Amino acid sequence: MWHILMFGLGLIIGSFLNVVIYRSTREGLKLWDPPYSFCPNCKRKIQWYDNVPLLSYILLKGRCRYCGWKIPLRYPIVELLTGVVFLLNSLLMKDSLDLFLACTISSSLIAISFIDLETFLIPDYLNFTVVASSFIVALRERFLDHLMAFFIVTAMFLVLKFFYRDGLGMGDVILAMGMGILLSPFPAIIAVLVASISGILFALIRGKGKMDIKMRIPFGPFLALGGYTLFLISYTTRWL
Repeated sequence: MWHILMFGLGLIIGSFLNVVIYRSTREGLKLWDPPYSFCPNCKRKIQWYDNVPLLSYILLKGRCRYCGWKIPLRYPIVELLTGVVFLLNSLLMKDSLDLFLACTISSSLIAISFIDLETFLIPDYLNFTVVASSFIVALRERFLDHLMAFFIVTAMFLVLKFFYRDGLGMGDVILAMGMGILLSPFPAIIAVLVASISGILFALIRGKGKMDIKMRIPFGPFLALGGYTLFLISYTTRWL
């Protein structure tokens, strides 16, 4: 029952993350203003019965009730992804504070990933949420190991930033800092390798088999994937 509740909570948080993703990429909008959900196309207020995670998308056949605007597939994907991640967190985390921190970090990483994919930017407030939560995780584990990983990963990304100035933003560097403090040295290095390989594969697929050095790559999603995957593996195996 507890795991089902966590999945449901994840769906609800995922619905909120869609608001975060949309409003963080649009000028003139704030997370709290307007204080209700609205259709991006016709601007009509979305009623509660049309705002039920996953279910409303299915019942509305993926379209706005008022103007027929096709709702992007990103909305149910984010809701389902967050629900699955919360479920996974609840299955693996044995401590309530660990669970809270894991859900906070994973929620921020999901929002960061989709924002970066759309805009090639990572909002500072999401990055620093990851860094702060990861720091608390480090304090509860072997802090010196985490601190060492933080310096190793930070140094790696600052060097990359120096040589690949236009292709790597400071948002990526700050996110890497968060992933560094979240892990101990070896998992942190593996996470960076996983992120790098994933980013290269993404570039090859996008370039239809060709690698263009000038191609901009949203590195946030791959760093989030590598870092959080290694965090879960490390936590369950006490590799952290």
